[in-house]
Amino acid sequence: MASNATSRMGMYGQRLLDNDYVQENLSQAVESLRAAYRRASKHGVEPTRDEKLRRQIREAARSLAEAASALKADRQKPKRRRGRRLILVLALGAGGAAALLAANEELRRKIFGGNSKVGGDVPASANSQVPVTA
Repeated sequence: MASNATSRMGMYGQRLLDNDYVQENLSQAVESLRAAYRRASKHGVEPTRDEKLRRQIREAARSLAEAASALKADRQKPKRRRGRRLILVLALGAGGAAALLAANEELRRKIFGGNSKVGGDVPASANSQVPVTA
């Protein structure tokens, strides 16, 4: 049983050395704890009511939990997904193009062709009154 625990520890040690994601989370946890310690050691700060100190400790705890979970499951850093960002950029581009077309009549004519204005102007001959002679 002792050799089983030893081999498991060796496996986790190897994962710790190889896994950059675990190392990154551990270093974030250490930095958060150092910042929390510096803040708590100030004499004018009451640790139980200091929100910034509590946030730093929560961040450290999250980083430690994530590192432990990633180490146990041998999980690597998740790859970034570009789908949402691409959709956002395309939507902003389409919105900008629509706004530009709505604001610039000359550009609308150039793109869509024709000389008529968009807005349904009535020709001058329809507005003029023709006298009826009988």
